[in-house]
Amino acid sequence: MSALALMIVFVSGCTDGTDDTDGKGRSSSSAKETPSPVSFPSSPPDSAKCPGKVLDHRDIKHPNLGPVRVFLVRRSGSQMPSGCIAAVTGRGHVLEPIGVDVYENELRFADPASDTTRNTFVLYNPGRYDGVLVLVPDKDGFEDVDWAGPEEHYSGGRLAYYYARLSGPGEDGRYAIVKSENSCDPTCAEGTTSNVTLHWNGHAYVPAA
Repeated sequence: MSALALMIVFVSGCTDGTDDTDGKGRSSSSAKETPSPVSFPSSPPDSAKCPGKVLDHRDIKHPNLGPVRVFLVRRSGSQMPSGCIAAVTGRGHVLEPIGVDVYENELRFADPASDTTRNTFVLYNPGRYDGVLVLVPDKDGFEDVDWAGPEEHYSGGRLAYYYARLSGPGEDGRYAIVKSENSCDPTCAEGTTSNVTLHWNGHAYVPAA
């Protein structure tokens, strides 16, 4: 038997007869170490209580829950509030929905949707001025937006800013929120508009010190 034939027999005899590749030239062990993509639904589950037209969605990396898909929904019919933000984790857990008043389909993500704070930003318009709603991750999902009133889901809250726009992201990779205010003196039509820029301090958006 030639030396080449002996070499072939020896090499083939070192295997247990199984194929240790994934069919693409990679070892099966390394292929298993690469997590498979999460399979998210194309619309919120019924348990999200957010029925309607899905306007958009984004997949984000939640610091506590892992991959999460966030949906922006225009509620069907005359349901109020007219807009809804729903989210589902990679394991299929549905997060608490967030209601927001919008005019027609005026509900969208910022671009990019998240910044280096890991907050996610949703832009909305209830019919006059734009607003910025911030999804701040916590251990269970997102912090309570804390709207100003139980029946009012547009004019502002702890994490919702009406008559506002985003600025950035800046060199630090963070958005700032530019909040506008009308003095309404002597009337709102004749009043002057002033702007204040709010920055994230780890807990809230506040004016620069």
